[in-house]
Amino acid sequence: MKITCTFLLSILLLMSCAKKPVYPEAPVSDGAIIINVRVLKEKSPVFYSLHHKDKRIDFFIVRVNDEVQSYFDACVKCYPEKLGYRVDKQSVVCKKCDVGYPIEGLKAGFGSCYPVVLMGRIEGGKYIIDRKDIIAGEKFF
Repeated sequence: MKITCTFLLSILLLMSCAKKPVYPEAPVSDGAIIINVRVLKEKSPVFYSLHHKDKRIDFFIVRVNDEVQSYFDACVKCYPEKLGYRVDKQSVVCKKCDVGYPIEGLKAGFGSCYPVVLMGRIEGGKYIIDRKDIIAGEKFF
């Protein structure tokens, strides 16, 4: 009985310490992250991580009305907490203050807790983010 209680307590402690989920590593090629636009579902953010030195920089890419946008998984106001966002239906919600923003309105960037913009571009059916632009956001992580 004592072993079972100790084991369960250990599991609970480990779960409570996990602040952010682990995202797939961003596909890097020739100094850029390259994503095939066709794999992006409308208003459904896809999260990635890029490891740089001792930091894991998280970001997400989303297609909205056939336009592709990208953002750091960091809030303008709450980034010091290092919690990022969760997806709830058609919104992203800050995990710190629980404020949600409709995915369709992210580009406008209104509010105190909206995601930090990450620049990217479309070339030949691919969405490209320069690795240096992701690394420039390491201060948020």
